[in-house]
This record gives sequence, C-alpha cells and structure tokens, in this order.
Amino acid sequence: MSRPTHVYIVASPRPRAGVTLLARALTEFYRTDGRPVGAFDLDTLDGTLAQHLPGVVVRADIADTRGQVALFDELIVANEKPKVVDVGAHAYEPFFRLAEQISFAEEAPRASVSPVILFAANTEPQSVRAYAQLRKRFPGLTVTPVYNDGIARAQSLRQDFPSASIQAMALRIPALSPALRAIIDAPPFSFAEFRRAPPPDMPEFLANELDSWLKRVYLQIREMELRLLLSDLRGNLEDADAPRHAAPPT
Repeated sequence: MSRPTHVYIVASPRPRAGVTLLARALTEFYRTDGRPVGAFDLDTLDGTLAQHLPGVVVRADIADTRGQVALFDELIVANEKPKVVDVGAHAYEPFFRLAEQISFAEEAPRASVSPVILFAANTEPQSVRAYAQLRKRFPGLTVTPVYNDGIARAQSLRQDFPSASIQAMALRIPALSPALRAIIDAPPFSFAEFRRAPPPDMPEFLANELDSWLKRVYLQIREMELRLLLSDLRGNLEDADAPRHAAPPT
C-alpha cells in the first residue's frame, strides 16, 4: 500500500498571521529528517519563504493561467513527497476560488493526494469568518487551526477556531522572543542549517531558545502527520472492505 501524498496549505486572509513562519517550519521539518519536500511560495512581491530557502522553494504566480496550471499540476502528483504551499493574504481568495473551480478537493483523493489546510488564526473578525467559510467550502478536507502565541494566546482563539476532528487537532506555535525573531526573520536563516550547526555568532541563550522552540513545533508536526497517516489508513481499509459488505445483486 503506497503512502499518501500530503499537501499542506498554510493560509490566512490576514497579513502578519504567522503563515510563512509555519510554512518554513513544515518545510524544514522534512529537510531536517532528510526527506524530500516540495514547497511553493505564492507571494509574488516579497517571496519571503523563497528568500529563506533558495533552491528549495518554487515561486508560483497564480495570476495567470500558466502559473495556475503549473502549481496544481505539481500538487496533484502522488509521488509520496509532502508539499507545503504558503498562501498569504493577497493570494488567499484567488487560491481557494481556483481550488473550487477545478474541484481540487474532490480530485485530489482520487489521485492518492491528501490536502490539509493549516489555517493561521488570529482574533480579527475577518479571520473568524474565513475559517468558518473554509470548512463549509471544503467539507471533505481537513482544516486545522493553528494558534500562534506570538500573535494571540490560544485561550482566546479556541472558541472561534475549533478543531473539527482528531486529525484536525489544533497546532500551537510558541512565542519567540523579539531578539530571536530578529535573527530568524533575516533571510536566508535556515532552521535545518541551525540544527546541523548553530551560527557561531548566535548567543547561547538564543540558540537554546530556538532549539527548544523547534523541538516543540516539530513534535506537533510529527504527531499531526501520524494522525493523518492513521486516518488515511483507516479510509483505505474501509474502501477495501466495502465490496465484501455490499448487498448481493438482485
């Protein structure tokens, strides 16, 4: 039985919601594990994800048909390689509108591709509405809320951004100190390279803080991946058993 291809769509309709930080952490989680990963940056202006991971991230422009086809052709390939899509505020509605138009949520499972939406939550009403709308627009997809303590405490977000299932259990991203954020936000800082060897000019207390942060975030990603794999396995077993329990022809 082949391993499903997970496509992580990291998204928020609001800027400065922690989308790119989470997309970086996901991409570098797989790189640190020595596993192949595909990453796509839909920010046609700054391309922050691509700046941090040059040679790893593909910049995608979905403003024209060629860019749209190129992106979704990659996302629908069932090559068992996880993919991460950074969908910032300006690309949010165009991306999901296009996904609806091409029936991506319906076609992906038929190709053994399992999309997961990681919604970066914040307290703004627009964000609350967008989360509820996404769950209605794509009822068959896993929509996972992500609470970033550097933006808003999880306690203030749980009611408006509930988890719909075990596989959609919320992720919680710990806050980082301003001094550490200044370092990691400067491209091309790489979490994977840090795990191999911390920069010699990084103070030890900041290196310890980042090491602790990565361990907490990576543990949650690993647990999320396991939940998704178990869910996929149950689905495959149910599909395999279905003909045995089908009613006999009359």
